[in-house]
Amino acid sequence: MNKKILTIIIAIILILIIALGILYIIDMKNMKSNKPVIFSTWGKKYAPPEDLPNTENVELENLPKEYSLHQAIKDECFVIANNKIYNKNRLDEFIKNTGGNNENRKEDTIRIVEYTKEGAPIITEVSFRIKDETDILSGKPVNKTTYIVKRDNTRDGYAGEPKITVDEDIPGEIYAIGLQEGCEETKLSIELVAQIQYVDSNSKIYDSIDICSYLPNAEIADGIYFYGTIIESKQNYIIVEPNEGEEIRKSADKISIGLGEDNDPIYQVGTNVKITYTGTVMESYPAIVDAIKIELKSAENFEIRFYDKQPQTDTKINKILDKSETNKYDYNIYSYDGSVNILINGEEISLRNALLENRITMNEIIVKANQDEKDGKVKANIYKDGGSMEYQYENYKIIKYHTLNGNRDVYIGAKTMTINDIK
Repeated sequence: MNKKILTIIIAIILILIIALGILYIIDMKNMKSNKPVIFSTWGKKYAPPEDLPNTENVELENLPKEYSLHQAIKDECFVIANNKIYNKNRLDEFIKNTGGNNENRKEDTIRIVEYTKEGAPIITEVSFRIKDETDILSGKPVNKTTYIVKRDNTRDGYAGEPKITVDEDIPGEIYAIGLQEGCEETKLSIELVAQIQYVDSNSKIYDSIDICSYLPNAEIADGIYFYGTIIESKQNYIIVEPNEGEEIRKSADKISIGLGEDNDPIYQVGTNVKITYTGTVMESYPAIVDAIKIELKSAENFEIRFYDKQPQTDTKINKILDKSETNKYDYNIYSYDGSVNILINGEEISLRNALLENRITMNEIIVKANQDEKDGKVKANIYKDGGSMEYQYENYKIIKYHTLNGNRDVYIGAKTMTINDIK
């Protein structure tokens, strides 16, 4: 072989080796710094998902051309993809609101997105509308109910005739939507629920209208989530360490969640979060999930357990946690005339340990108290001292100070406790 050619070949090999070495060093630096790694599978590159805009209320005709699974789930569409269904609760709600079994049917709209084997979305929007009209014969006001069905298959490259169609002549007095569960498929359709007497051959023939279908064994994928703690927070992504016992820890102990380039919220390191995601875990380090929702939440279920009279002390007011013991609170937390435990996902521990171990936050307890008040489960009072709140439960009370002089302390005590007792 010519020496000149041999020299060129050796030079090319050396260049390739050096290039691979540089790429390896860069990749190792990314892994050590916990930065999300872009990787490729079958030639397609993946990166942390962006924080997509909410297009739930955008008109069907104006939806983005690239309508991803992530976007459809985030918009609370009922989604069918890869033998999985998402947001089934939204479909159940629509059927309950507009179905024939409801004597007080109310207006509602649902968007249904079916993804083909090729990944193309076929979008159907079903609306139920009520319009006040006057009956021609009696002259009395009547409610005219109508289903409206819009279909959009313009994103499906295999559609025979890509177009958007609208059917507005689906009278609610003779139609109702419902699910029919069979051995081979579960079908959503708008069915005739009344007999029609056709006057002549020119009359419109009404028939059942199929909306979508899915296999009976389709996985309901609404509840794929995990709990964890934020260990790194940047403008456009966070890294979360899943809690011990979470299934996703079998894939990775660090999970990256993209927030988008123009993200406003900055999540604090140490914050407990609940991450709901599509179910796919991308194998990089840290691993990447396609997050649907990020919630500041430590547990799915928790309950305060208050026990009257603390043993071994006659002091009514006892400090559960001093603000100097943690950087999470700028206020103290007390018990009054008893001890306080908390039941978290079936396990009961002292409130102090739960707070110190970051298994729950005081903010979550107050948020739940506010929600309980809205749901009518507890009574709440607000004081004219700057906004201190009192939450009266069946056997205990929570007082959250919010005074003009800056007091933000929290007291959990006997149901007889008053704000005057703890001043």
